[in-house]
Amino acid sequence: MRVRLTITQINAFLRLAQLGGFRDAALSLGVSQPALSRTIQSIESRIGARLFDRNTHKVLLTPAGEMLRSLSKGLASKYDNAFAQFDDFVAGHAGRIRIATLPSVSAALLPAAIASFQPRHPSVRIDIWEDVSHPIHRAVQDDEADIGLATPPTSQRELKYRSIAKDEIVLVCRTDDPLVEDDNYGWTIFRDRPYISMSPESSLRSLVDSALVKAGLTIEPLYNCKQLTTIGSLIAASLGIAALPKLTLAQLASPVLTWRRLKPTLVRSIGIITRVSRSPSPATLAFLRELRAHAKLLDVGADPPRKTKMS
Repeated sequence: MRVRLTITQINAFLRLAQLGGFRDAALSLGVSQPALSRTIQSIESRIGARLFDRNTHKVLLTPAGEMLRSLSKGLASKYDNAFAQFDDFVAGHAGRIRIATLPSVSAALLPAAIASFQPRHPSVRIDIWEDVSHPIHRAVQDDEADIGLATPPTSQRELKYRSIAKDEIVLVCRTDDPLVEDDNYGWTIFRDRPYISMSPESSLRSLVDSALVKAGLTIEPLYNCKQLTTIGSLIAASLGIAALPKLTLAQLASPVLTWRRLKPTLVRSIGIITRVSRSPSPATLAFLRELRAHAKLLDVGADPPRKTKMS
């Protein structure tokens, strides 16, 4: 015989066992004495054993009742703990957030957002992996990531995109390069200097190539790189210049690199990507609010740094 009791029945049994009287137990549970009596009778009938010996003053547990109390305490504790965990999840205080992001966005935006979010959500685990835009779009679409931080997907039928920043494409060179004498340059500058570019599968490469075509230029890069840090190292080694998103300067974080504006201005949209058919978890929704707030603080409109002497 398999006996199944509800959590309400278990709590009623435990309260009566604890207080030893129907009157006090019923008051504690907020029910009438007859209702509590019927609940206990139902339990005893269901398990086929008497749980309490009753007298005029109090009730005492039978051996079967002692056994059930021992088992029920563990069940009630597990039940309470399980729903406490569920309450934390629903409140956004627990869970896991998987973020697929462009490295430049990760460096410029995520540290501050996470530092603000984590103390208030210490039980939320955040996983981050970085790539170029197209793999990020696929990761969100395939439910391998909860949030994507990248440029807009080509199709938004399955993916939802919300722009949070406009990232200007700028000329990146060394701080001791003669180019730092002026504030901005036309795109023809890349015709006259060794040009370093992202690899063809990058959405940034497509964006920059389109700008070069509009300027009437067909330029073969001296180097094609998948990683922005590689481009930064090549520029630092005086091997060329590049057109990179301004946010990448936070990722490169090199004291020997600086930037100047390109005319006409070219910007890329950076936004949050989620699945249309997937409801974000409460923790993810809370983190999205944090991301949007910190995105407003990004210094994307500052002027180029002035020329300084290198140490």
